[in-house]
Amino acid sequence: MRRFLLIALIGLSVAYAAPRKRPAEQEDGVSLAGLLVREGEWERAATAIAAVDTKAKGVDLPRYWTLRGLVELHERRAAEAATSFRAALATATEGRELLELHLARALLAAEVPDEALAALERAGDVGASLPGTWLLRASACEAAGRTDDAWSALDAGAERFPDQPELRRQQVFLLVRLGLFREARARGEALLARPDADADDAVAISEALRRGGETREALTILEAALLEEGEDRDLLVQAARASLDDAQPRNAGRFLERATILDSALALEAAEAYRRGGDLDAALRMNGQVADPAAKARQRLGLLIEEQGWERAVALEPRLVRAGLTKDDGIAYGLAYSWFRLGEHAHAERWLRDIREPAAFRRATELREAMAACERGGGCL
Repeated sequence: MRRFLLIALIGLSVAYAAPRKRPAEQEDGVSLAGLLVREGEWERAATAIAAVDTKAKGVDLPRYWTLRGLVELHERRAAEAATSFRAALATATEGRELLELHLARALLAAEVPDEALAALERAGDVGASLPGTWLLRASACEAAGRTDDAWSALDAGAERFPDQPELRRQQVFLLVRLGLFREARARGEALLARPDADADDAVAISEALRRGGETREALTILEAALLEEGEDRDLLVQAARASLDDAQPRNAGRFLERATILDSALALEAAEAYRRGGDLDAALRMNGQVADPAAKARQRLGLLIEEQGWERAVALEPRLVRAGLTKDDGIAYGLAYSWFRLGEHAHAERWLRDIREPAAFRRATELREAMAACERGGGCL
């Protein structure tokens, strides 16, 4: 939830970091830091704020401590940020409610949710007028183990701000975390029926359900979204993930194959999904679309060995050598085994002799024993 809170409250950071009207001669490191924070130049803002002499005449101390707290919060130094925001409150005569909201964010990140809730109470009506405050309150309540209050905060916020889908979205996520998957699916579908819903909503809700182990529910939502949105790369990839979790690798391969039309880099994953599903013809077809020659050759060798296509496997040898892949003991063993299955023991031994990796070395030893047995018996396989 905290990722969404950061997005929801970033406006507060910009609002308080905005420059005030000051004489040109009083432009200083604080003003520069405020500009850099607004532009997202956090490293430079940290350098600027560190260079400020707080004892110098004319320094805007409330703004200095606020900007310092924002930089520290961005750097994930939550406890230090809370200290800075408290210092800002100690020197501020205006904008205190927004400072309390910043303090609440820092306290929640520092894992003291009860203190965060107290800061939110002090934010009063100004805080209540911002949708992000209700998200922050819900997160703090949940972190404090007060899930009923977390739900109430989201519900109250959604009633007050019906045009803010994030509040309803977080209700779905909370239901998933509580294990109430049927209700989560119902509310998720209602959210997706909103005119402002998009593919990102379907991905987010299905991911929450998937992580909760409800892969069938996730797939239902994704398939409905695909019918509504059309072919969408992220929806298709998410449907593939859910299919894999649901032990449907061939279905995952189909979703990924469709996604490959939109993003050719997914061909390797599509081939692997088909391989896991036992559809080697489809796996080889998708492997043919892989752009990276090394990754393509490596995967193709594995597929051909699994298919027992020994002649085609050894035909890859020049390509594997050019790509430098035969230095990999697994690849070397694969070629040796393919030559062995063709009865070409001398070629097999050529690839076995440099294998050193323990697991591959054990397999190489077993393969040598098998070749010796074949030669003693006058035939093999």
